[in-house]
Amino acid sequence: WNKIVEGIKTEFPNRDRVTYPEFLTVVMRVMREAKGEGFTIQLGHLVDRVVIAELERMGKEDENAAVGGGEEALLEIELPLPFLFAALSLPLNSTVSDRVSVLYESMLEAPSEQSVSGEHVSKMIGYLQSTCQLVPEAQIVETNSKVPYQTFRVGTGDELTKRAREGHGGKKGSDGVTKEKEGPVSLEDFHAILKSRTVCAWGECYVKKTGRTSTSDR
Repeated sequence: WNKIVEGIKTEFPNRDRVTYPEFLTVVMRVMREAKGEGFTIQLGHLVDRVVIAELERMGKEDENAAVGGGEEALLEIELPLPFLFAALSLPLNSTVSDRVSVLYESMLEAPSEQSVSGEHVSKMIGYLQSTCQLVPEAQIVETNSKVPYQTFRVGTGDELTKRAREGHGGKKGSDGVTKEKEGPVSLEDFHAILKSRTVCAWGECYVKKTGRTSTSDR
């Protein structure tokens, strides 16, 4: 994984968005250099499905992006690199702790950095949401419509992250899961956000173990 991230950042040093074929070309090249020509992505069809679903959604929002070319035109749409890393993490055979770490490291702009911006974290939560890695219950937020009854909608990545950092989902008056409600996020804080009731990546909020970074790993 680390070689893939390094290879992507080396191949596209000044780009934060690339097409899916461009991304896959580098991924497959790095994998085959490491393990040989027969090495491939297990469950790669799962990655394809979530990426194509996102491209179709973007195509509907931007009519010019999908005019006259069908799937070929969709594959020319550029996607954010963090979204592609989130999608690629789906078939990753690793512990939860390692999964959290590699996602966090993919957001670092330089290896020497010790934190990532709150904005980048909110976007990553949104990308995990788009790739079906958050439980449905955590994504439900209240609307301002309370009469004749309270209505709800699907929250955005930014909203879910903000709720986690402000203490929503816990007991009334609970502190947020991060040390600060805004600003840069450490690896430990990122792990705590993912585990929170308002994000609940991979169902980790249901784990009964105590501790901000405890996981379901045995």
